[in-house]
Amino acid sequence: MMTILADKTEQLAATNRRKLTIDRNKIPKSYRDYLALLAERGEVVEINDEVDWYLEMGAILRHACETESAMPIFNRVKDAPEFRAAEMGPTVSSEPGKRWQRLALMLGLPEDSELLEIQDALLEAITAEPHDPIIVARNDAPCKENIWTGDQVDLRKIPAPILHDGDGGRYFQTAGAIMVRTPAGEKVPEGAYTVDKDAWTNWSFSRAMIAGSLPQDNTQPPAPKHVNPTGHDHAYEPHYSKNEIVGLWLPFQHNGMIYQMWTAQGKDCPFVIALGVPPAATVLLSAAPPAWHDEYLYASSLLGEGLEMVKAETCDVMVPANCEIIIEGVVSATQSVAEGPFGEFPGYLAHEASLKPLAKISCITFRNKAILPICIPGIPIDSTLMLGCFCLSTTARMFFEQSGLPVIDCFSPFEASSHWLVVRVRDDWHRLTGMTVKEFIDKIAEVFWTHHIGKTTAKIIVVGEDIPPDDIVKVSWALATRNNPDQGVFFYPQYDSDGTGLQIYLDVATKLRGRGGLVAYSCLQIQQQLNQPLEQVLSFETNYPIPLQKKITEKWSQWGFDKK
Repeated sequence: MMTILADKTEQLAATNRRKLTIDRNKIPKSYRDYLALLAERGEVVEINDEVDWYLEMGAILRHACETESAMPIFNRVKDAPEFRAAEMGPTVSSEPGKRWQRLALMLGLPEDSELLEIQDALLEAITAEPHDPIIVARNDAPCKENIWTGDQVDLRKIPAPILHDGDGGRYFQTAGAIMVRTPAGEKVPEGAYTVDKDAWTNWSFSRAMIAGSLPQDNTQPPAPKHVNPTGHDHAYEPHYSKNEIVGLWLPFQHNGMIYQMWTAQGKDCPFVIALGVPPAATVLLSAAPPAWHDEYLYASSLLGEGLEMVKAETCDVMVPANCEIIIEGVVSATQSVAEGPFGEFPGYLAHEASLKPLAKISCITFRNKAILPICIPGIPIDSTLMLGCFCLSTTARMFFEQSGLPVIDCFSPFEASSHWLVVRVRDDWHRLTGMTVKEFIDKIAEVFWTHHIGKTTAKIIVVGEDIPPDDIVKVSWALATRNNPDQGVFFYPQYDSDGTGLQIYLDVATKLRGRGGLVAYSCLQIQQQLNQPLEQVLSFETNYPIPLQKKITEKWSQWGFDKK
């Protein structure tokens, strides 16, 4: 492995950004604490009128997101008197100078933190020493304040919404942690990073809905019809199961890998869905660390102490004690039912449902007046993308740093819906590596697409030092003006990935193969290869003397330019 990367402090100095350190005492310990912290800053609005889980909640959430308004909390939801619901987390704030404060406050950072400053701080925090769980007695765990078992279990009493017009069901799981543990007899490999030396417990983030939403023969009474805004009734009476759900257990995802371990033994797979987990856990749900790595350990490193945990009621999975709702069951090794369609994070709604494994729920525990967290994907930017893009690019950067390549940082711009990973490299990369452009881009592609993290993005854009990867305007400028479409585009059909598989441009054959469509765009120029600066013009930062820049910025507010 090459070891050519300069000292990280020296490396980041060239980016002209602050070095922030997470104040672990300020990280909210629970989802409720996080909402309360945002409420103190006017970033939350409580809605006390009754709202309908059928489209109304989704419409309010999307409107708030798209107008950069405060995050909604729904205190009264139709058919769910014991529960509340809320936006899960970081959306964009409209407060000047604090656009990313909802993410920063989740991590104990200043409200005016910028995205790459947050990434720097998170990367430093999650590589610290982990801490053992703090085991909480069952009677002391808030998530056990109410317990439903047997006939008491009724998923219809949870404010599971239909979020988009066209969704195939009530998606109660858009923002929780799917927790699943490897079966007995599955050997833990050397190099595993697990709490339990005998098992791997994975926390992941994918969708799940109440089963039975599509027409089927059943003995349950149908739910009332809902009327579309056009005045036309649905063509069928939807049925929602009391105790069955269906979600994604895809073989390339870690929860799907563990599910396959159970089915290989001919067994159903026990699992937990923890809704309203602590922010330290939420941040890790989309980070995609390697297989046989427990997200718990990274979360405890971030928090600087062990998380309070309690055993689930029906399996050996440990869950954060202050979760809002815990749903427990087994996913069938043999039965499948219709799942979807669902409006997903690329911003599109699929046309058809597909068969996915059926899961039966045997226990639900929850806090008093529990809050169901919700992410509602759509056209950027929303909380699904903010957490997904931010966390995934942080993990990718970790692998680039370990590779020794002269990579400064990387980011997945929210506006690109997780379709781009922008990798910023040193302008003297050629002097340091001795590689040609193709060799260098090939190495970057190898690092990314040979790790689990590579299952998240199909397009890499490589830029020089002057392009911040979180600045969509400058990234677009660089891609448009610096990429040579004849000599600067490289394809990678050899890697076992097609990105997320949700890209609407993929054809059926590519989706069935699960491989193809990977591309890297080089925005590196011959001047950079020769260690010469690009001749930029018309930039305040590069074409005017520093004393003049300083004078102007100091008088900017005095002249009234900052006034709204």
